[in-house]
Order: sequence, then C-alpha cells, then structure tokens
Amino acid sequence: MTGNKDTSSVLGNNINAIKKILGESSDLQIRNITLKGQDKKAAMLFIDGIVDSDGIQEYIIEPLLTYQIPFFQSDEELLSFMETAVIQTKNMTRVENINLASVELLTGKTLLIVDKCSTFLSTDTTKWNGRSIESAKGQRVAKGPDQGFNENRSTNISLVRKIIKNTNVRVTTKQYGTNTHTDISVMYLENVVDKQVLQTIYDRLDRLHLDAVLEANYIESVLTKESMSFFPLMLNTDRPDVVAAEILEGKIAIFVDGSPYVLIAPAVFIQFFQTPEDYYFSNTGFINTRLIRFCLYFISLYLPGIYVAFMTYHANLLPVKLLVGFVSQRELVPFPTSLEVTILIFVIIAINESSTRLQQNIAVTISIFGGIILGQSAIEAQLVAPASLVIVSLTYILLSVIPIYQLRITGANIILCFVVAGAALGLYGIALLSLLLLVHICSLRSFGVPYLSPFAPFVAHDLKDSAIQISLVEMTNDESHFMSEETMEETNEK
Repeated sequence: MTGNKDTSSVLGNNINAIKKILGESSDLQIRNITLKGQDKKAAMLFIDGIVDSDGIQEYIIEPLLTYQIPFFQSDEELLSFMETAVIQTKNMTRVENINLASVELLTGKTLLIVDKCSTFLSTDTTKWNGRSIESAKGQRVAKGPDQGFNENRSTNISLVRKIIKNTNVRVTTKQYGTNTHTDISVMYLENVVDKQVLQTIYDRLDRLHLDAVLEANYIESVLTKESMSFFPLMLNTDRPDVVAAEILEGKIAIFVDGSPYVLIAPAVFIQFFQTPEDYYFSNTGFINTRLIRFCLYFISLYLPGIYVAFMTYHANLLPVKLLVGFVSQRELVPFPTSLEVTILIFVIIAINESSTRLQQNIAVTISIFGGIILGQSAIEAQLVAPASLVIVSLTYILLSVIPIYQLRITGANIILCFVVAGAALGLYGIALLSLLLLVHICSLRSFGVPYLSPFAPFVAHDLKDSAIQISLVEMTNDESHFMSEETMEETNEK
C-alpha cells in the first residue's frame, strides 16, 4: 500500500474511501449509529471473522448507544471523552490517514468514524481463530513440559514469559512484508544479551525487503543467506522451555506471527545435539546420551561413503569372509555400488516424504510397504544387495537420533557428497572431503559467533554444556555469557 491520503471530515467520504481501498470487500462490516446527546452520526467499521464480535457489541456499541454524551465545542474534546469515559476496550489509538486506517482494519481493529471529524479511533478488538496450545511436535520428550507453540505470536510470547518472570525481559515488535504486514517480535534478556549480536540482528531485519512473510523460514533465509552453507545457523524450535533456556543464556528469540516455530540466534553446532531431556533426567551413570548422539551422527555421515569406497576401490582391505559375503551378494546385482546406494537413499527419502504428507492411517501403510515389502522384494529380485540395504537403512536410523530436523537435512546432503567422493576417489576422496568440510565448518559464523565454539576456538570454561554435560547447579548458577568472538578471546586471556 503506497502513498499517503489524509482523512476527510465527511463521514460518507471516509467510508467510501476505505471501501475503495479494500475493493468493496464483502467481509467489511459497517455499523451506523447516532451519538446520544450529540446529534452526530458515526460509523463503526471492522472485518468480519478476525474481530471479537461479542466484545464490539458489549464494549463499544452498547456504551455509545446508551451513554448520554455531553456537548463539546471541539472534536478533540469529544474524542478524548469517548476514549476515557465511553469506549471500554483495552487499547485505543488515533488514525488520521486512510491507508493506515485500512491496515488497522486488516489487523483486526475496529474503526470508529464520527461525522465532521477527520480523526478516527482505532480500538483493539482482534480475535484470530486458531488452534489451542498442544504438545510440541518438533521436539518430543519422554519427560518434561508438554506444551508447544501455536500460530499466535502473542500466545507464544506469553508462554515464554510464564517461564521467565524477569523485569529484564525485552520484547520489540515490528511489521515486515509489504503485502502481508506480518508482526515479528524480538525477545531477549537485557542484562545478559550480547549487544553487538543484538544490533546485528536488528540491522539485518531493517534491511529485510520481502513482499510476504508467511513463516519463520522466510526470516531465517534472509538473515543467514550470506553463509551459503548446508549447516543451519539459527535454531528452530516449537518448545517454550527451550526458548526460555536459550534466552536465559543470552540468546535472542525471534517470533513470527503465523508460525509455531521460534528462531534462536546465534546458534552453534553443539546446540543441535541438545534435547530438553538432557536437563530433565539425572545425569548419572556411564551412558551419556548427548555424546552418543554426537557419535552416531558422524557414523551416519561416513557409513555409506566408506561402504562405497571399499566396494569400489579398496575391497582388498576387507577381511576375507566379509569380502566373500559381499561379492556373493553382488554377483547378479545389475547396478554399481555407488548408484545402488544413491537410489536407496532417494527411495528412503521418498518413503519419508510420503509418510509425512499423507493422512496418518495411510502413512503407516506406506511406511510398512516401503520399509519391509518393497525392500524384501528388491532383494529377492536381485535389484539391490542386502548389505547395501542394511547400510542405507542403518544410516537413516542413526541420522534420526538428531533432535533438530534441520541438521538431519544437512546430514542427508553431506551423506550424498561422501557417496560421490567415495565413488570417485575412494578413501582419499572421503579424507579430502572431510578436510574441506572441517575447514568450512570452522569458518562459519552465526551472527559473529564461531560455529564450532567452544571447541574452536577452544574455551575450556564453556565445555560445561557441550558434548559432555556437568552438574545443572553449576550451569544454571554460572553468570558468564559469552557471545561474540571478541568476548571469547577476552575469556581465553583471563
């Protein structure tokens, strides 16, 4: 919506102007009234379906029709009186621009226009229809809070505020998207946030030029587009407890209206292996689930590529019994190992996608058919070797232990790269690609924070919540919160 257009003092002209801007929309509701004691006509305008109709009737229409409004010499006095003594809504603003008034209507506000008055009253009557608070779907846990975000930004912020009752919590909201005017809120803890990182995020948001913002990924794509990397540089979560924990550590949360996922920045690599259960179960015994997750992820990255490399170039390095088994399985298989593994990876991706998109009862059938019947039939038809199917299936299972879906997508891309490297150069290709990958990940920065911190650069003090987790008491009572690379260098000097 471009250009500025001042309001008129003629009631009919204002109504016609708004109707023209909204294209004579059928859900634009107009309620004409006469102010009692003023002998003045007025009109209320709102969009049906996005307002609280009962609230409009009880707190706006009834007071205006029943209250004896005294006579005032000026329109300013009349509007001030209606604001303070007649209309009973919680928020109210004044509007003196037709285009801005139209935007107010589209956000669920109700406009009160009085004849011979060029200033409108905009009252907050927004009531978006949406789903209630449900369990988190992105990060399910066996123990801990069972609440997840929904598509209402205000509700999501309130869920985090319920956990962090702190006067240092700051929330700033601004609209983005020239067509959608989507509300985006930035939430952080004033006394622990890194001001440099915060300013970087604000600067990038100010440079945001999008026609539409429909989901949090629109913001993430723009904020991190300079990295050109497989690896996610912002954390996505639909759990209020995760967002609250990250904010308490000095991170910044970005809420996008219409999205049940909240963005966390900056994000480092080790964060994507952390789950809420790491903090909700007692960390005693010899089994460290986070470290196991970390190891299984790297096994899943290398397993198909190393298998292809050995079967293509280094079969003589395998034990004789294992080699004989592999060779006998592949005797009648028509495809080379690299193509066979690649096809199987894409088949598993297709099964996963279909089970995600289809209805739940059909998805179960597809998963069983694809995972058991199709695999067994392919082996019996000698289209694939049993070992290849086992390797790819095991890779998918190991990759699934990662709690954050973004890193699983990254893993799938890296696996394909290792398969190509193994098929082209064998173990030398795997080693070369590993070196390139390590150099790339060491060079990554998430809003100025090294992606591999606290490992590279090494900060011993911050290893308390990395691959191995120490006592919760020591972590929660720790007042040091480094964010930017410069601050970490100061920490190392100390």
